[in-house]
Amino acid sequence: MQYIWCKWSFSLFLAGHVLGGHWSYDHEEHWAPLCQTGKSQSPIALSHSVAVPKEFHPFSLHGYGQSASALLRNNGHSAEVRLQNIEAPTVHGGGLSGTYQLDHLHFHWQSEHIMSNYRFPLELHLVHFDQKHRNLTEAVKHPHGVAVLGVLFDLSPDDDEDFQPLLEIIDNLKEKVGDPRHLSDFSAKSFIPRDKAGFYRYHGSLTTPGCNEGIIWTVFTSTLPISKKQVKIFEALQTEEKMPLIKNYRSLQPLNGRTLYLRVSPIRENGANHQQAPVLLTLVLLSLISLSYISW
Repeated sequence: MQYIWCKWSFSLFLAGHVLGGHWSYDHEEHWAPLCQTGKSQSPIALSHSVAVPKEFHPFSLHGYGQSASALLRNNGHSAEVRLQNIEAPTVHGGGLSGTYQLDHLHFHWQSEHIMSNYRFPLELHLVHFDQKHRNLTEAVKHPHGVAVLGVLFDLSPDDDEDFQPLLEIIDNLKEKVGDPRHLSDFSAKSFIPRDKAGFYRYHGSLTTPGCNEGIIWTVFTSTLPISKKQVKIFEALQTEEKMPLIKNYRSLQPLNGRTLYLRVSPIRENGANHQQAPVLLTLVLLSLISLSYISW
């Protein structure tokens, strides 16, 4: 079943408060009990050396390329984006158990997941719920009811043009917690890597209170660019206490025997082979030159 987003849904607007209440990244020890005792928590460290290679069907994304109006707000913990007045984008395939509808997007500066011991400057979460449930608030109560697509951003010397309209509004929300602002011509597709073939997959939790488990996590191995100047705009957002929201990522959680899967992108594999070719050719030429000197 498809949903038409014709207005800001009050129930979804309050989802962050319903799921978490008042909390802070500086005091994780005071988060909900499951955040402390759960055995399938997120985020985790992602690594080729730990992951088990696995083949998944390709992702099938529908409606992400639509140009839509959106509402942005500083919710006191992140910059959040919700689309309006369109048929909600959906995703299936990629090993997901059903068709999942996009609920919202939000950002973490620095990244919550680390990859090969590297923490990226920004991570985007596209939060979806299984369409057999009415909304995110209901879906999060069920195993596999929620699927999150994680996108990592790496530093670029240049500003990313796709980010600029979004950041101009976010810059105006620094001190305005909970005050939604309108953005026209927003396309969720601009914030998803073109190479979606490579990704990590594991079962984890929400990374905010109450840390509900049973979340299907996908973190793409291909990244998007962002400049240091653009990251600074996120860091200028304030909390409800009017303090700079410099840190809004949860600490890493133990794997606790869970299996981390990795689907390797053939594009990246081929790219790696192409990069190795000149190196191998150089080594061969150096060997031949050395042999010629010895013979001489």
